[in-house]
Amino acid sequence: MEVHCSICKRGLDSEHINVAKDTAYCQSCNRVTSLSSLLAAKPSRSFSTTQAGEGIEVSDDGYKWSIEASNRSLKALFLVPFTLVWAGGSLSGIYGTQLFNGEFDLAQSLFGLPFIVGSIVLITITMMSLFGRTAVSYENDEAVIFIGIGSLGWYRRFDWKKIDKVTENELGQHKHISLEGQKRINFGWGLSSEKLYYMSNFLKTKLK
Repeated sequence: MEVHCSICKRGLDSEHINVAKDTAYCQSCNRVTSLSSLLAAKPSRSFSTTQAGEGIEVSDDGYKWSIEASNRSLKALFLVPFTLVWAGGSLSGIYGTQLFNGEFDLAQSLFGLPFIVGSIVLITITMMSLFGRTAVSYENDEAVIFIGIGSLGWYRRFDWKKIDKVTENELGQHKHISLEGQKRINFGWGLSSEKLYYMSNFLKTKLK
């Protein structure tokens, strides 16, 4: 069993690993850590980067790599009609009547603000379930996470060398991936379990 320190990346000698006590000692760092946490940072032994499933695209040239997963989901079958009814019905009822009558009602307009916010959120979630993508790319020690549609979305740039561990976590019923180092970066909400599994294991293979 090959185990490496999460700080200095040095391989740990077997005599410094205690499976029963779940401890691993690094002589270089003079530090004891949880063995299970170190093993969790390693990719599954049965994982293969060549077995990317549907909706996943991988590019790996050695010095640069990228992985992209589609956020397309069957939830769109429910979200599309619900969004049309919610956004179309509520907004047309509140603001459409004002435009049609050529009159402005301040109280009614203020009442409709929560419906505007709710509609924007719902439309965003629906569009992501139809056309969204989650991607992580790396080149020249800099990594970028992108979540969005096309080129429009959220970007997060960071130093890949400062990432110590990749984990899959669950918050309520929502699973996501965490990149842990000096700071924790969470992403991957909305991806299927299969895509989360592949992406997290692929990223684990890229840790040095």
